[in-house]
Amino acid sequence: MDFQRPIEFERHPLVEQKYIVPTPSIEELYEKVKRLVRLRTPGAIIYAHPRFGKTYSIRYVIRVLRSDMPGVVILSFGCQKKKNHSEDAFFSNLLKAAGHPAAESGSINRKRSRLTDKIKELVDRTRYNLVIAFADEAQRLDIIEYEWLRDVHDELERAGIRMITLLVGQPQLLNQKNAFRASKQTQIVSRFMIDEMRFRGIQSVDDLATCLAGYDAACYPEASDWTYTRFFFPNAYDDGLRMADQSVAIWNAFEEAHSAARFDFALEIPMQYLARTVEIAFLEHTENDAPEFRFSPEIWNSSVNESSYVSAQEELRLVMADDAEDEE
Repeated sequence: MDFQRPIEFERHPLVEQKYIVPTPSIEELYEKVKRLVRLRTPGAIIYAHPRFGKTYSIRYVIRVLRSDMPGVVILSFGCQKKKNHSEDAFFSNLLKAAGHPAAESGSINRKRSRLTDKIKELVDRTRYNLVIAFADEAQRLDIIEYEWLRDVHDELERAGIRMITLLVGQPQLLNQKNAFRASKQTQIVSRFMIDEMRFRGIQSVDDLATCLAGYDAACYPEASDWTYTRFFFPNAYDDGLRMADQSVAIWNAFEEAHSAARFDFALEIPMQYLARTVEIAFLEHTENDAPEFRFSPEIWNSSVNESSYVSAQEELRLVMADDAEDEE
């Protein structure tokens, strides 16, 4: 049967890699963040190794927070890698996150003032007396930058506004927390690092099935009945093809690649490589769509190999070895 897709193939979010499939770990992260917000906890660490989907998950958490708390002020900014710490650049970065049109101009004192004024203005438009800030790659922050951020917290506190800062980054954040404790920098730990949350990958077939079901449920355009699976395989979908049924086959493909590489740590699939595996399988085999089409183990083995999962995990193994040496 010939199906007329509702949009051009190239405009689909999966082709453009502009989509988010909720995972159990993302849902778990959201529940923890929501609890921190409800308790007005001033700061927490969210950590995972590279490519485990931290940035991806934070986008989802922000989207759901905005849905659950309409109008709430959320700032999201990346922490910049630099040789020298510039207060001027630091506040310009925060001003951009707050949407201020003059983020680059003026003195440092003027930028500090603009930032707090802008946040107050944004908060005044809402029914919430708080601002939630997500600092991505926060392991790049140094003690002086925490002090500058603490000044912002204090200024807003005097205006009756609670600032909640969530530090998103790599496991080095835990080492930094321990170092701050050892050096008696309790003002930083108690303000920004009270709680810790590890963002995990996909750890079981059940986790995987939950993720894959998202491709069978999410529709684009949103008001249509064109799920992601149906869009790429309309004939097979009409005949019963569902991604949720592929969980065992995909888990086996990752397990086989993991075992062949002789990794000495448990299989935990980063969301980035699951998504890439599915994208490869969809894009390379959509032309084979037919009522009888089904994904074979060979398709999943090939897609996992092409996703660069093994090379990425090899890099992770080296990082983990370096971290272990540092701890010794």
